[in-house]
This record gives sequence, C-alpha cells and structure tokens, in this order.
Amino acid sequence: MKQVHKWFCAFVAMVVLGSVLVQVQAQREHKQGALSGVVIVVDPGHGGKDDGARSGDAKEQEINLAISMKLKSALEEQGAQVILTRDGAYDLASDGARNRKREDMAQRAAMINEDRVDLFISVHLNAYPNVAIHGAHTFYRKGDEASKALAQLLQERFNHLTEQEKAIKSGDYYILNETDKIGVLVECGFLSNEAERTKLMQEDYQQRLADAICEGIMEYLAVLA
Repeated sequence: MKQVHKWFCAFVAMVVLGSVLVQVQAQREHKQGALSGVVIVVDPGHGGKDDGARSGDAKEQEINLAISMKLKSALEEQGAQVILTRDGAYDLASDGARNRKREDMAQRAAMINEDRVDLFISVHLNAYPNVAIHGAHTFYRKGDEASKALAQLLQERFNHLTEQEKAIKSGDYYILNETDKIGVLVECGFLSNEAERTKLMQEDYQQRLADAICEGIMEYLAVLA
C-alpha cells in the first residue's frame, strides 16, 4: 500500500509540474508576443519641406507620422522590433543634396533592404479632385505574390473599418520598385474628402488604422508559420 501511495504521489507531482511548465511557457509566449523576432520597417511617407497631400490644416506628412507612431507601438506590444524611417518632421536627404526627394527615397529604400528586415509598411494618405472619393487602398509590388497576400489581408481590414469595398492594386511606386522585401504601401484615406479628413485627424481613428494594419500583419505571419 505504501508503494502505491508513493507512486500516486509521484504521479500527482508530475501532473502539477507539467501544468506549471505549460503555464510558464504560455506566459513566456504572451510576454514575447506573436511577432517576437520579427523586424518591421514602418515608413511614414514624406517629411521636411515635403508635406505630401494637404487640405486646410491637414498635412499628410503629419498624419502619416501619427499613424506610424501608433503602429510602431502596436507592433512592439506584439514583440516586433520596429524601425521608423523617420520619427519627426524631416526628410532623409543630406544637407546640400541636389535632389532632396530622390536622396530621401533612396535612403528609405536602403533601410528597408537591410538584411535583418522581414517586411515593411509605407504609410501615406491620398487626395483626388473628386471629393466624394474616400476609403483606404493597399498597393503591392507587381509580380510579388507574398506582398500581394499581405496587401489583401490589410485591405480586408481597411474595408471593414471604412465600410468600403476597395480592391488591392499593384503600384508603380519607388518604395515598392526599389525594395526587395515583403511590403506594401497603404493609402489610409483621402484628405480631399471632408468627412474622411476629419476622421484622419483624430487620434482614435489613427489608432484604429494602426490596429488594423498590425492585425493584418499578425494574420499574415501566422499563415506562414
């Protein structure tokens, strides 16, 4: 009887230890986050003297940065390492650059093309003569099926947020053409549309856009895992 009791106690101890180890592992994974070990470049479009699209007091470069900073925080909460191409109202060109825009874009592309980078998101806003047009668009590199898949997941979330049915498109943009990483360019809305411009200037809506992008990235990487 004593032998049976001893084995029973040992069995219970093993079960308890196993349960503790499972909890510890779960806590560790939660602390690390779903994006642990992933390096992501977040590129707030424009900067410095280049405001991008403008409408009244709304400047694209400022809203791009606000969304990007919120996206950085959301991604880091999930364990990702995030590299911002800029974190202020400046461009990346050197003093005395002959063509500031060209050098700025080349520097952004170089940051994205670093070996340690896994993917990138370039954040922009749109404008159009027809002020009724609104909604978010996602663009990917033509022929890049991996980036196309990421774009589709992001667009689904944008469509849900904006209550639109926009489709992804291949885009002829420098930041897409001159980089070799998985990545997309997102146009988060139209400053030319008054209602959307008002939302884009609000922190709550900027956060919702950032969360949508973060969730899309997480789903994309989960599919690959």
